[in-house]
Amino acid sequence: MKADVQVVFFDIGNVLLHFNPREVLKEIAGALGRRPGKIADFVWTSRKIEALERGEFGTDELFRTFREELGYEGEFDQFKKLWCDHFTLNRSVAAILKKVSKRLPTYLFSNTHALHYEHIRENYAFTKHVKGAVLSHEVGMRKPEPRIYAAALKIAGVKKPEQALLIDDLKANVRAARKAGLIAIRFRSPEHLFRKLKALGVIV
Repeated sequence: MKADVQVVFFDIGNVLLHFNPREVLKEIAGALGRRPGKIADFVWTSRKIEALERGEFGTDELFRTFREELGYEGEFDQFKKLWCDHFTLNRSVAAILKKVSKRLPTYLFSNTHALHYEHIRENYAFTKHVKGAVLSHEVGMRKPEPRIYAAALKIAGVKKPEQALLIDDLKANVRAARKAGLIAIRFRSPEHLFRKLKALGVIV
């Protein structure tokens, strides 16, 4: 069914860029000489990632924390590579974003932090095809919190939530977006996404 979509938001993680959290943990743990479970407890159980993604602390503090609390001995450039160099571009989705961006204002909408987004901007061309980005560390809130969807609409200049479309891989984020009045597609594959966008009239 066609919809009056005026703006499109693309999530980044496991939509445009694939990554496997378990493999990331293993790599970081190996570099630190620690067990992956220990790193998982440090990163997730301590809620450090949530705080990082809310912008409650920044890159310098993250690096200092790894050195002081986990005993990391490398230099910052090595740490940046270890922390950031685990993404794989989904070329098919990037092509879809480029196609969509030629027709409609297109934004990135991600729970992320400054170090990751700096790396993404430096290494992936899809960031050049968007009009802007709604980033958790800049707005101080994360999906699926209801307020972040209102913030996204304001940033994109959309007055009616039903004129905005979100593409996200996480069920909770999609559900919250729909509750906020947005149209939302849960990402499953590039082929599925293309069909959904065509049905909505976003791609012709």
